[in-house]
Formats: sequence, C-alpha cells, structure tokens
Amino acid sequence: MLPRSLHVAGMIAMAWTLSAPGVSRAGTIVGSRHDLSTAGSPEVCVWCHTPHNANQTITAPLWNRSVTTATFTLYSSPTMDTNPGTPRPVSLLCLGCHDGVLSPDQTGNGQDNKHALLNYHGSPDYTSDPNCERCHTDIWGGGERVLVLGTDLSNDHPISMPYPSPAQDPGFNQPPDPQEGWGEGSVRLVDGYVECVSCHDVHDPDNDPFLNQSNAASSLCLVCHNK
Repeated sequence: MLPRSLHVAGMIAMAWTLSAPGVSRAGTIVGSRHDLSTAGSPEVCVWCHTPHNANQTITAPLWNRSVTTATFTLYSSPTMDTNPGTPRPVSLLCLGCHDGVLSPDQTGNGQDNKHALLNYHGSPDYTSDPNCERCHTDIWGGGERVLVLGTDLSNDHPISMPYPSPAQDPGFNQPPDPQEGWGEGSVRLVDGYVECVSCHDVHDPDNDPFLNQSNAASSLCLVCHNK
C-alpha cells in the first residue's frame, strides 16, 4: 500500500484535475449528498475514484466501484423518433448507486457492490452517520429513501438515446455541437447521446438535484425542447 502522504497527494492531484480550466464547476461536491466522507474517512474523491488499480471494465475516470449488472426496463413511447438503448457506460456509473439494487459482491471483499470500493477502506466509514444518511434518510430522519430510480426506467427521462436530428423531429433545438451538446453548464451530450450527465452534474449541487443549470421556468428543459 502507498504511504498515506502519497495516497493523499494522488487524490489532491485528481481533485485539482477536476477543477482545472475547461472542467471548472461553480459548486463543490464537498458537503453535498455525493460527499460520503466523514471525520473518520475524510477523503472526498475516493468514494468514486482511485489513483491506482481502477476498474478496467468500464470507460470511466479512475473508477473505484463495481459496475451494476441489473437489467433495466427502458422508456418507450410511440411518438419518439429515436429510442433509448441499454444504458451506456456513462449512465451506468450513476445507476451503479441509483438503481437501488444490492448486487452480489464483485470485488472479492465479501460486500455488496453498492458500498464496497475497489481500493482504500473497502467500504464507507460505518462509525459515522453523515455519509449513510445522505442516501438512507428512511433510516436517519424518518423520511423516504431518496435518489433511488430502481431498474424500471420507463417513467424517467429517457437516457442512452441519440439526440434527434432536425429531420427526425423539428420539435428539438439543435445543439451547437452535435456530439457534445451545449457544453459545460448546460445540456451536454455524450457522443451525440442523451445520458444522465446531459442534465446532471455529479460534482455540482448548486442547482438541486445536481442539475447542470437552473430549471426555473423549465429553462433546462427548454434548452432541448422547443414545444
């Protein structure tokens, strides 16, 4: 195992990369629902990223988690001009937690892959509640558990679908870049596809719930939809 000083240095370097020009964000993940750190486990990035021995089965930034193997029911509509497919890797990263499925252990450490990490502690710090209650408000606080989509995506905004061209549907505004959409701070496309990150920025909680921009007066929706 690396000396802690080098480990922390690596995570600091990763955090700097995420805040470098071109990928800057207005808000910060620190203190948000996506911050699972506690006094006992103070590193923020490690709950999703690792500087060494990352998951090689998916194209993701130094991914420190297993990948969901759940089967999803997709959104469908007879009026759609392009159709969602099986969730692509960039959306599988989000669904790895938000599908709400306790998948079998894939890491060899005897834990389900919702809580286990590939590197570092092996699991979040269970000695402190704050990191648990950010997801499990049903246990801490008496409310309903939040942010769980389940595997039925038929009632959620479609993902992993090609963005419609003007010929396919004139009811959609056309992005300045057909592959990347409107860019940082607005609707983003991933290789021309609508994904979870098209509307959400996992690192920026300024616009709840982690929206790329405010949706006041449906302004986020109207970036794409002109009807």
